[in-house]
Amino acid sequence: MILLIAFVCALLLMGLQRLLYRKLWNKNLDVKISYKTTDCVAGEENELKEVITNDKFLPIPMLHVKFDTPKSFVFENECNSSISDNYYRDDVFTVMGHQSVTRTLKFTCTKRGCFYMHDTNITSSDLFMKLILTGKCTNHAVINVFPRKVDLAFFDIPFKTITGNFVTQKTYIEDPFEFKGIREYQPYDGIRKINYKSSAKFGTLQVNTFFMTSSQEVRIILNLDAQTYSRDDRLIESIISLASSIAERFIRTGVSVGLITNGVDSYTKEQISKESGAGNHHMLSIDTALARIDTHAENIDFVQVLNNCFDTINEMTYYIVISNNRSNEIIKAYEEAKLRGVSSLLIIPELKQFEVKEEIKDMIKWDIDY
Repeated sequence: MILLIAFVCALLLMGLQRLLYRKLWNKNLDVKISYKTTDCVAGEENELKEVITNDKFLPIPMLHVKFDTPKSFVFENECNSSISDNYYRDDVFTVMGHQSVTRTLKFTCTKRGCFYMHDTNITSSDLFMKLILTGKCTNHAVINVFPRKVDLAFFDIPFKTITGNFVTQKTYIEDPFEFKGIREYQPYDGIRKINYKSSAKFGTLQVNTFFMTSSQEVRIILNLDAQTYSRDDRLIESIISLASSIAERFIRTGVSVGLITNGVDSYTKEQISKESGAGNHHMLSIDTALARIDTHAENIDFVQVLNNCFDTINEMTYYIVISNNRSNEIIKAYEEAKLRGVSSLLIIPELKQFEVKEEIKDMIKWDIDY
């Protein structure tokens, strides 16, 4: 009789806990997935943080947290054998009642791109592992992986020539958006530059100073279509890295930089371009734009892009064209612009083993070796 009563009680307890888990298992259960930093450079380490919060009395004996991460995110001490572009993670947690569990996973961002995290699938069970309970949690984290920087030794002479012309023409002015510091007032300073708060602090007139920027600009025109025999993802990635490195070098010296490409945004599917600007905030916007380039989408006709850029001659603009593709149409558009007085340089990124046979005015080759 006692055994029968115990058996009935066990059945009642099992049924009760099943009912409780069916109704309450995901109540006040929160799953948050985030990145330590949402902006990083290809090759850098980052961290993925999983925070599971169970704000109720009912424990979660086993919780599966399932979500996609890019295959290019290489996690420590893990083997990624996925053959697709994504790796499906299935992380398991045990969370007691009114408990929060945090797990941090280190990984390396091996490839440039803009990566989105979509909804997270969660699966749980009851105390006796008999039920299968499923649900979703909203996680929309975004991470921009910027292009790697490359060695610009080959670009030293052209860079000095371009910036030397800017200095000779005395085109450097203060950038009001790039604050540098304060100094004592001088008779030639304008009233608008006076920092009244600092003046009261020091007892003498103090003025704001700003970093210098050039009234001239450099515009980088980037072609993402390669020669047929050179077409390779690594080649295209190297070309994007070159554009980022050149932009950074000019911006560090106070030169405004604009970017025009024939590539499209991986999210908006619109042409990627950035108006000219200077300073660290602008370099960040250029790297973000380059991170979002979809190299698998159909590109805009580069000859059309060139003609649009060269349509109006601007004496304050120096154009740097980066193109592995040397089609007759591209060379013709470039040379016609030179004849019309456009200040420009053509950089041809090419694999080291291939020669550039074309004889083009103001052209240099960048050897790619990988």
